[in-house]
Amino acid sequence: MDPRFSIEQGTGIYTGNELIVKGALESQVGVITGYPGSPLAELFETLENNKDLFNEHGIVAQIANNEALAAARLNGSQMEGIRALAVMKSVGLHVAADGLALGNMVGASPSGGVLVAVGDDTWSEGTQVPADSRFLSQHLYMPILEPATFQEIKDWIGQGFELSRRSRLYLTYLVTSNQADGGGSVAVYPNRFATLNRKQRIALDTSTICSDDRVIIPPATAHKEREVIYQRYPLLWQLAREAGINQILYPPSNGPKPLGFITSGLAYSYLEHALHILGLTGHFPILKLGITYPVDPHMIARFADCVQTFCVVEEKRAFIEPQIAAELTRQKDLGPALWGKRFPGNTAGFPDIQGLHPSLIVQTLAHLFVALDAELPIDRKKLQAELNTLAPVNSTTTVPPRSPSFCPGCPHRDSASVLKKAAADLA
Repeated sequence: MDPRFSIEQGTGIYTGNELIVKGALESQVGVITGYPGSPLAELFETLENNKDLFNEHGIVAQIANNEALAAARLNGSQMEGIRALAVMKSVGLHVAADGLALGNMVGASPSGGVLVAVGDDTWSEGTQVPADSRFLSQHLYMPILEPATFQEIKDWIGQGFELSRRSRLYLTYLVTSNQADGGGSVAVYPNRFATLNRKQRIALDTSTICSDDRVIIPPATAHKEREVIYQRYPLLWQLAREAGINQILYPPSNGPKPLGFITSGLAYSYLEHALHILGLTGHFPILKLGITYPVDPHMIARFADCVQTFCVVEEKRAFIEPQIAAELTRQKDLGPALWGKRFPGNTAGFPDIQGLHPSLIVQTLAHLFVALDAELPIDRKKLQAELNTLAPVNSTTTVPPRSPSFCPGCPHRDSASVLKKAAADLA
């Protein structure tokens, strides 16, 4: 057993995958299930390495045969007050979608809670199709919680369970490859264990379970949809405000600033890094969203009082940006212009494909600063110096050729070798 998962105070060093497990242990989790897939596969190794800790406290930590069966286990857990976490990669969310759609409409237990941790491979380095689980989560009416820092990756597991049980919504807990595979130092707290567990069992009295609440068929479908949109979502926004999940950073003290950024998750960390490189930390208000779907209209209105122009910084296709645009259309009195994937003059903005990194944000911000007709606190010489540093260099170095090969440890390496030998024998 790894002693890092039992420490109760001080600082510990963990990977992103490990932080999800430590966060669950600190949050009275009762069930951890799912199916291993990059970038969250190593989480299941962490469970295996700490099986004695889970067994001691009666926590169910088991790989499901597939993600659909993991979703079924989540749904079963909410017939009692059990905090349940399922873990999967982006394409695994496709497999689990049917069960999650039904479970989310039925609702999380007021004394339980459900998180679905999904790993998105934004750079398409290990996933067969481009990964952006936000759109499927929206289709399933599942709110999205996006931690940005390593501390948040751990601590927001507990926050997510609270939001889930109190709003009665399943939440997608979205992390990306660089968060899952990266790591850092975080403050740790005591583990908290559930009283209802594998060693302290109960028998469900099925006669007390109302089938009208648990089975989604018309006309209950329309009723549940109204409940989600008009009751549970507004409650989620209120709870998120109380918990400080969405934050306005660096608000102006004297009237609105000409430019402010709206961002979330790892894109927020990259943006802060890029602004630091340019000596602009704290010069622009930032709306840091923790809940990226559904976006809270109250936070948009508050941020509109801070800035004259919104710029959305997000990885992959525009997801936050259309929600902001819709809110600006609904609230006619809100005046900010909105940019993100396109900049003034219909010039290219932040890319629609793959991910972001600080250098890419620096280069893109340079285009934005030029396109905006506004007084901005930009050190033009420093900006140009950074752009010169990032400019591609013609190299005369000859790279030695290397034959394509499978990764070390890949099972396809052995099977391909057998096929190669068989082909040679039959030639």
